[in-house]
Amino acid sequence: MISALIIYTQFFSRLVINKSVDLEHLRKGVPYLSLFGLLLGCLTGGAYALLVLVLPGPIAWVLSFVIDVLLTGGFHLDGLADMADGLFSSRHKERMLEIMKDSRIGSNGVLALLLYYALMLMSYSYLPEPKWLLIACLSMIGKAGLALQLYQMTYARSSGGSGQFFAGTRTRDIALAQVLPILVLYLGFGPKGLLAYLLVLVGAIFYRWFVYRKIDGHTGDTLGAFVEIAHMLLVIGLM
Repeated sequence: MISALIIYTQFFSRLVINKSVDLEHLRKGVPYLSLFGLLLGCLTGGAYALLVLVLPGPIAWVLSFVIDVLLTGGFHLDGLADMADGLFSSRHKERMLEIMKDSRIGSNGVLALLLYYALMLMSYSYLPEPKWLLIACLSMIGKAGLALQLYQMTYARSSGGSGQFFAGTRTRDIALAQVLPILVLYLGFGPKGLLAYLLVLVGAIFYRWFVYRKIDGHTGDTLGAFVEIAHMLLVIGLM
């Protein structure tokens, strides 16, 4: 578990842990992926809890997203933008993959990020308390959603890319990664939390179908994009 949490911290955040860990723990540690998300989310949620003591709630909510970007470097936001640029480009598979590798952002990517933040920021007054726990759950459900996409995953590229490290993830490990989100959402938000998780699950199935129809498999970008999509689905479910 410790090795998995260390490599996830190194891989998904800007927090520095000077310890060498074998990359195979990216795949072997999937049962702890949601736990990592919750721990990382507690940093942002804790910051919100402190900020809201001295600032209006909506301002603290906005700043919590700034803190999240500082902690993660916008790692999955980049995936969301690249996925939108590639899969909505109306090109053939090979060209879509090329577009997603391009470091430049296109109009579809900009729109995806704008829509993401519009939904997340405008939803504040409609979401249940406690908000600090909700913020922590966003990070957790994103990683749980990532785990769902690993089910019998086919990698779309012939070689290279970060997503390939997760190839071959066991179904049991994916299922174990869902236990913590289900428990935390139920204990924190009751039946509404379970319904929100169900929406994420259904969304994961539809998203996988959409991606595979476009490029016959996942890439690191499409995997990362669903982390942010899972955030939006959870928020919609809780509203």
